[in-house]
Amino acid sequence: MSFSKQYAIDAATGLIKRAAGSAALTADAYVGDQWDQGAAAATNAIAIINIESCKVSAGDETYLLTILGSQTSDRSDGEILAQMFVGDAGTIALETRDTIAGDRVEMRFRTEKNGTQFQYVDLHLDVTGTSPSIGFGAYISKEF
Repeated sequence: MSFSKQYAIDAATGLIKRAAGSAALTADAYVGDQWDQGAAAATNAIAIINIESCKVSAGDETYLLTILGSQTSDRSDGEILAQMFVGDAGTIALETRDTIAGDRVEMRFRTEKNGTQFQYVDLHLDVTGTSPSIGFGAYISKEF
């Protein structure tokens, strides 16, 4: 039995985190515009990351994708809502194969943690290893 799941793509500011075909990233960075919900709210969402390239040839490259929620646009009160490691399987606990082009990462999250609702949502990338480089397209869907 085979099935596929589709998610809506909304072009509102901050929901499309990174366009497909963008240049590979090689350093830690916030990815795309910040999503401003307009007010603090508890929203169920999913981040879809479609991997286009992922350097793992040195055997030590990892890429940590983090969804952060905050009540201020400067992220000073940021809280981790979801995280996912991709990259070299030998450096990531529980992974059995390296991340390759064509992989899809789905990170479900809620813009609420421990009773605190967040207005702002960001995607952050943290890279480690020898000359890391990762290309991907990413967006957030409020429907799942």
